[in-house]
Amino acid sequence: MHATTTTRSTDKKSARNSEKTEQTKSQLLASGVRLFSTFGYNATSTRSVETDAEVQRNLITYHFGSKESFWKACVRQLFDRFIESLRPSMEQARDIEPVERIRFLIRKFIRASATYPEVMRIMFDEGRCDDWRLSWIVEQYTRGFHGTVCDLLDDGRACGALPKLSPMQFYYVLVSSGAMFAMAPECRKLSSEEPFDESTVDRQADAIAALLAPGGGL
Repeated sequence: MHATTTTRSTDKKSARNSEKTEQTKSQLLASGVRLFSTFGYNATSTRSVETDAEVQRNLITYHFGSKESFWKACVRQLFDRFIESLRPSMEQARDIEPVERIRFLIRKFIRASATYPEVMRIMFDEGRCDDWRLSWIVEQYTRGFHGTVCDLLDDGRACGALPKLSPMQFYYVLVSSGAMFAMAPECRKLSSEEPFDESTVDRQADAIAALLAPGGGL
């Protein structure tokens, strides 16, 4: 009986410790995404992340190893969530006629960009320097996304729904459409609109869909 009680107590303690560990890691990742996307990699120290997350010092090293590994974990979580938010739309779009499918997916991309503005903030920052972080993001995420966008462009051209843009032009017009969310503070200073209001997001989504998929070749 005593051994059984001790085992149960140990199991409960282990479960609590595991839960606390996951909570700590979650806090660190949330703070890391926020600070890396706001101030960039070089200006963000592991200590500043730990302070923001309100956890003990050196827990990033304990849980993730190095700053580089922690940055990758932050970006991986953020980009995976962004991609997962789009996956159901890709499935739904298979049964939609070509022109409306393109518009539908463009709108979904804009809305995902509003939900995860940190993605474009990181890309606008990291895309400026040809270093290990950009290479890692390109190989892990953006090369595949670029391929998906090129496939979308090919489909649009086949049905005459898209203007005559090169793949790079189409890709960067689409990606830059998330700038108003990534640069929300500037947007608020330049206009009376709140960029994350649902009506503002919908208007942006409709505008970019109409721009990139007007329904006939230009």
